[in-house]
This record gives sequence, structure tokens and C-alpha cells, in this order.
Amino acid sequence: MELDPDVADLARALARSQVSSEDVFGAASLEPASAADLPSSAISCSSAGLRPERQQLLREAYGRLLGGGVFPRVLDLTASSDSLAPHTAGLLLFGHASEPGRPTADPHLGPKAAHGVSHDLDDPGDQPRQPFRVPFRLPFDDGSFDAVLVTLEVGKLRNPLELFRDVARLLRPQGLVAVSFEPAGYDGLYTRLWALADDREHLMLAESFIELARVGFSPPTLLTLFAGDHGLDWQEGRSPEDTREPRVHLVFAYRDAVAPAHLARPPFPSPLPQPAKTRADIRFDETGRPSCPYCGARMGRYAPPVTVFEIDYGVSELYVCFDDRCEYYRRSRRWMRAQGHAGFTYRFMLDPETGATGPLPDNLWGGLRSCRLD
Repeated sequence: MELDPDVADLARALARSQVSSEDVFGAASLEPASAADLPSSAISCSSAGLRPERQQLLREAYGRLLGGGVFPRVLDLTASSDSLAPHTAGLLLFGHASEPGRPTADPHLGPKAAHGVSHDLDDPGDQPRQPFRVPFRLPFDDGSFDAVLVTLEVGKLRNPLELFRDVARLLRPQGLVAVSFEPAGYDGLYTRLWALADDREHLMLAESFIELARVGFSPPTLLTLFAGDHGLDWQEGRSPEDTREPRVHLVFAYRDAVAPAHLARPPFPSPLPQPAKTRADIRFDETGRPSCPYCGARMGRYAPPVTVFEIDYGVSELYVCFDDRCEYYRRSRRWMRAQGHAGFTYRFMLDPETGATGPLPDNLWGGLRSCRLD
């Protein structure tokens, strides 16, 4: 499935209007995926719950996010009572129940939890099960929580933008929102938007749900979690060549600004910088065309324009990775945004004559494509 890869560009195009999920993604894409929609190679997954090893990854990740008493009041939006958040947090549960909105005691919340609240996320009546139509206003007061978790069920939401707007209402300033989900699979309740996407696209979708809600969340952090040799391991985004199992995905952001405790001590610190890729890391196909060493996409031919403002590369052609899902492109975009240059990024470039590699400046409107030769 082809998705708009540049969430920031789309957000700007929407100006500041709080459009509906259907306006952004289309009504048909938010309906349940049918068997005819899915490829023959589709991997089915059960809605009964995560495998124990994936549960452990999320427990450790939530422990990092919520530990230290920084977020004492936590709402976990799940489809069951089996919360994976640490029981040391004051947890309020939002799951299936026969009596919507009625507070209940829940043994899964642990002895230090505040209390549980049940609410039916499914459509009422005897209709077939549908993706969740979450109420636009959840039954809690403004600023009631320090953190809100959307655990595992984001792919079933019919109105994700409306949900995240209301999540922002529930959060105190600098509160945390975290979204977790399994590797790509095909559950019968997933919307078409989610069911037809792969792992990298799921991360992009979760990011877009947070950013396109347009309620002042900080730029999201996108992680893939693994079981490492020394406990929980993680990487930013999703690398197509990394197929380690078990794995699970986590996307999180903050209301208005990063919580000071996390700013001083990030829960998932960036790994030590890796050496930049060089020509030695690039693979060439039988025609001599290179593939990007960061994402594996086939690089395109680019003709640098001849202007007084353009860097003179001294060649008529360069190879450039034009895949907007590339980690090099996306990390460059986040780095430029952190420097105050929200409209610009870099793409990975190879000079075919000298073998030199490095960044090629671009804007988020795809300006380089105007000089693409293929």
C-alpha cells in the first residue's frame, strides 16, 4: 500500500484545521479489511493477545517510560483487562465491559493501582464486530492523567485523530502518550488502512495519528523493541534488514513539551553514532544501479541543476535515494526540525564518478524530484 510518506508536509497542507479521520484517510480505508483486500501471503494474527515474550518487551518498555514516579496517573486504553503497564503506576483501565462507563475493581491492576474503569469500545447491539469507534470524548475530566497508553489496538480505531485529540485533553502539560503494536499481521478487526500496511508504514501511521491530531504533541519518537543479549534493546524506526524476533513497536510523544525528567534522562537513549555509510556499504544490481545502504531502495538518477546558488558537484549525474521512508531521510528530517529548520532534510547521495557519499539537501516538498532523470 502506498502511503503519503511525509507526515509533516501533510500536516502543513491541512493548515491548522482539525479535520476528521475520514477527511484525511478516506472513509473506505477506515472500514474493516476483507479477505479480498489482503495479499495471499498475508500473515494472520490473533486478537487474543501477545505472545509472552512480546508481553515482556512491552512491560520492560513501559517500565522505562513510566518508572521513577514521573507519571503517577496512567490511563491504559486496551481491549482487555490484561494491562502490561507496571503495577506501581496508578492505573485506570479502559477495556471491554457489559456496563459501559461504570467504575469497577480490577485484580489485574495490582495493589498500588488507583482503580479501574470499564468501557465498551465495540459497537453496541448484535452487529458483527467492527473496528473500535471510540467516543470523541472519553469519560474523564481534563488533565486527569500524567500518561495515556494506547496498547495494541490502534489498528482497529475508526477515528484515530479524534481519539488522540481527546487523549491530549486528558493529559496534563508535558504528559506522555504512548502507542504500541505488534509486527505487521492481519487481524479481522483491522481497518484497511492498517491491515494493508507493513511495519514501517505502521510506524508512520502511528506517527501521523499523533501529528495530524494537531493538538500540540511533541514530535513522536518511533522505536522497534527487541530482546537483546543484556535485556531490552531498541532501534529508531524499523530497519527492513533487521528481522530479529521477538519484536514489538512503540511510538510516544508528549503534551506540549518533553517531560523534564525524560529530557534530563531519556528513557530510550540514542545509541552511539554509527559510522556513516560509504561506497563500500553499497550494493549494485546487475545493471550497475546502486541500492541505498540505509533502506535498501533502488537509488534514482539525479541531475544537479546549474545555478549560482547550487553546490557545484562537477558531475552531470548523481545517484540519490528518493524513498521517503528511508531512515536516513527521516532521521535527517528530525535532526533539521530540532535545529529549527522544519521544512528541510537530507537524502543519501552517491557520486558515481568519485565514489563519494553523503547528504544531499532537500526540502519536505520533494524539491529534488524536479531534477530526477528516471
